[in-house]
Amino acid sequence: MKTLVILSFRALGAFRPDLVRERDQVRFELIISEAEWATVAPETRTWLDRVQVVPCGAPDGGALLTSAVEPDAARAALRTVLAEADGPVTLHCFDELSMEFAAELRAEFGLPGPRPADIVPFRDKCVMKDRLVAAGVRVPRFGRYRPIDGDPGRAFATIADQVGAPFILKPVDAAGSHGVYLIGTAEELAAADALIGSGYEYEEFVAGTMYSVNLLSHDSQVIFGGVTEYLVNTLDVRRGKVNADINLADDDPRVERMVAFAATAMAALGWPDGASHLELFHTSDDELVFLEVGARFKGLAGLAAMQRNYGIAFVNAALQIEAGLESDAYLEEQVYCFDAVMPLRSGVVETLHRPELNSDVDVTWKVRPGEVVEETDSLFTAGGTLLVSNKDYQVLYDDFYRLADYQPISYRMKDSE
Repeated sequence: MKTLVILSFRALGAFRPDLVRERDQVRFELIISEAEWATVAPETRTWLDRVQVVPCGAPDGGALLTSAVEPDAARAALRTVLAEADGPVTLHCFDELSMEFAAELRAEFGLPGPRPADIVPFRDKCVMKDRLVAAGVRVPRFGRYRPIDGDPGRAFATIADQVGAPFILKPVDAAGSHGVYLIGTAEELAAADALIGSGYEYEEFVAGTMYSVNLLSHDSQVIFGGVTEYLVNTLDVRRGKVNADINLADDDPRVERMVAFAATAMAALGWPDGASHLELFHTSDDELVFLEVGARFKGLAGLAAMQRNYGIAFVNAALQIEAGLESDAYLEEQVYCFDAVMPLRSGVVETLHRPELNSDVDVTWKVRPGEVVEETDSLFTAGGTLLVSNKDYQVLYDDFYRLADYQPISYRMKDSE
């Protein structure tokens, strides 16, 4: 019997256990933090054979670190699985936060799959770009950030001389646009420096439309390649703009070009089997510029939209590549679809507004009227999500752009203000 151990529930909301062939010959074991388990809807848990809930590895880390597991407890949970397993065991993870730890566990326990050296180029953004530069891939000019020592003006001038101004400061290993700053003055650099500490990079600010290239790969070959166009860039989301991205039609000429660009980048980085998600800019000069890449699927709302848009059970497909888990075809009606994430502003939620679109809209609110909220500081803290679908692609594409001015939530000031 095969045993698939999965670290974190991220992406599993899109898994289709009903499609798995020979289900009685497979065990699904989940290792998950207490904090993340509390957020998993009961109806999505029923297919798991066993869940081992362990302490959160970062209990005070906020929404970004909810899924972190306490390492020794996770190791003990995995030992229990291995001691009881009657057949091959594989370990899988679709959570950016735990990718390196999953690789460490595979190495420690002799399990198949990516090792730490395979994952580092997909986690450390400076290692990532170093390899791409060596392969001739266009990336933003960049460097590792060193905290200011004495003179913010000199520090700002030094970085601006290397990459231009304004420039970006971002963590080398975070996700969801957490901790990203646009720096245009020495004063802004000094203010950010007081908050961030080490573990950051600076990079050139690139103006252009953002896209993501979503891949399933096996033996360094693209099994599936799709492209989504972003309505706004991630800095605009931090300023309150709705974060929507639409799957481009397969015959759109941008798709072939961007998938080829992503394949070149993946070849330079090592190209692990399974899912990956690469972001890039398309500039007004028709240049493609790499932004970053993860050896995982995009966020759950985007994954759900992709599943409906392409008619593919993507998590099942990834597990077939990674573990030989065979699934039947996804036979639900294929419909053009995109997702959107609604950021928050600080205040008291007063009214929730559905968008006025010509397509079908499923809204999932994560806040309610009367709730006191803080401004979104990453894509992990949102007021809700949209899933927008239509059989007519042009109508859907028009609705995508109608969201540019959509304000999903009205606020009033907090009582103390």
